[in-house]
Amino acid sequence: MSRLKNVPDPEQEQQEYALNDNQLSAVEEIRKGFENKKPCLLYGVTGSGKTQVYAEIIKQKLEEQKQVLYLLPEISLTTQMVDRLKQIFGEQILVYHSKMSNNERVESWNAVLMGTKLIIGARSALFLPFTNLGLIIVDEEHDTSYKQNDPSPRYNTRDASLYMHQTVGCDVILGSATPSLESYTNVMTEKYHLVRMNKRYGKSQLPIIEVVDLKPEWKDKRFDGTFSKQLLDGIEDCLINQKQVLLFQNRRGYAPSLSCDECGWKAECTNCDIQMTKHKNFGELKCHYCGSRSKIPTECPACGSADLTEIGYGTERIEEIIAEKFPTAKVGRMDFDTAKTKLALEKVIYSFEVGDIDILVGTQMVTKGLDFGNIGLVGVINADGLLRFPDFRASERAFQLLTQVAGRSGRREEQGKVIIQTYSPQHPIIMETLRQQQTEFYERELKERKMFLYPPFYRLIQITLYHKNATTVHHAATVYADLLKKSLGSRLIGPSVPGIERIRGQYQRTILIKMEKNKDVIKKVKSLIIENKNLLSTIPNCKSVRIQLDVDPY
Repeated sequence: MSRLKNVPDPEQEQQEYALNDNQLSAVEEIRKGFENKKPCLLYGVTGSGKTQVYAEIIKQKLEEQKQVLYLLPEISLTTQMVDRLKQIFGEQILVYHSKMSNNERVESWNAVLMGTKLIIGARSALFLPFTNLGLIIVDEEHDTSYKQNDPSPRYNTRDASLYMHQTVGCDVILGSATPSLESYTNVMTEKYHLVRMNKRYGKSQLPIIEVVDLKPEWKDKRFDGTFSKQLLDGIEDCLINQKQVLLFQNRRGYAPSLSCDECGWKAECTNCDIQMTKHKNFGELKCHYCGSRSKIPTECPACGSADLTEIGYGTERIEEIIAEKFPTAKVGRMDFDTAKTKLALEKVIYSFEVGDIDILVGTQMVTKGLDFGNIGLVGVINADGLLRFPDFRASERAFQLLTQVAGRSGRREEQGKVIIQTYSPQHPIIMETLRQQQTEFYERELKERKMFLYPPFYRLIQITLYHKNATTVHHAATVYADLLKKSLGSRLIGPSVPGIERIRGQYQRTILIKMEKNKDVIKKVKSLIIENKNLLSTIPNCKSVRIQLDVDPY
């Protein structure tokens, strides 16, 4: 297949910057929100042109000599966004993220201190020394990457931005095609000013979504575990029509598990209670939690059998299979392994943008706000893997991921297509994604959250205790929970064993506290936690246990 030539044309980019009526209306609504001193939620469908609206608001703030911080959830988005904004604002853009060298960070820090006006960055950019901050844009505000979990400080970038709105007085825009339930609720209670963009930019249309039920294909032995006939046919049609394909698989590596057919041995991490992932290209088994690695065995370490079976499919294996099925197509991969450095990441994005990659296989990195003009088909390899997490936010995240990855398709004049493979076609999340029923999803999910006392109606604090000895950490967690229960009663749940009990050689126990959204209650609970944490450290058998506190976890 001949390479596509999609090199961005500066004149076309400038022409595209002309705002349509929908965007002009959104800009005016945002101004009204600012006048009322409220954060604005820009709720626009994928491909509606939110970036151009941001650019117009940024232009106004720069004219007022204010600093602007544009936050993105993933550094994978910064390259494309910087290129776009440079078309409008020239070279006066500073980029800040975790993959910069220490020298680059120091230079950026000093530049902001000296008054650099436009900064694009990931969550850590929020802590730069702004002197005249006028606007924070939190793009893809729903994204879980905005939550800093480890190491401390543990914070949510979106919430920290809103705190800066209150303390510094800067304006805040939260943007998303799939807002978080917290933001949606704040709109309903009129804490945020809502700005809607219901139509895609220009002649672009929302994609056609097709759900493939894998059960009949599996029974008829037409399904090999990766690609249904519908998806293979869709890929072939795209290649014939010189359209690009994006395949989403939420697991990196070659195979998530390696086991012996004879004795049942499994390749498990020695430091964590988790199976190691096979990375064929590196010739290694890797633990994605502690980073330990070992060579891929040629025979079972337990019984010596050579019958070792790879279980599951990661992006590396999907890339290999698709290259075998379509040998004339150029296949690429975008995940943590292929995009470890800034240059490697930029290379993958550029190659796909200019058409040097026909089929791109990727993890969550490909779902987050990237804008490619020639994608004709998006394929979700295994939607069920998104629905089976023991987490009260699993449904919300699955709906957001499916909607966002679907939104990468058909972002110009030709309507795109999305194929979702699943064994659960009647699952509410699958049906709501298929029918694009966002309002129905929010109403159903909020009803469940309210019934079981979860955010956004309640606040959470998760206490995690760590120790190298399982008995010691269990004892400490039980004592701590008993101390807290005297005052907290039914607000406290646990202690419990998490899904993965041991990570990096440390056994874990968790205690979850649910609190009403009442300042006095929250203040009292926090003081009780600290008071009893200090008391626990005086008990001989509990002194060596490490305690981690996380407010509003997940």
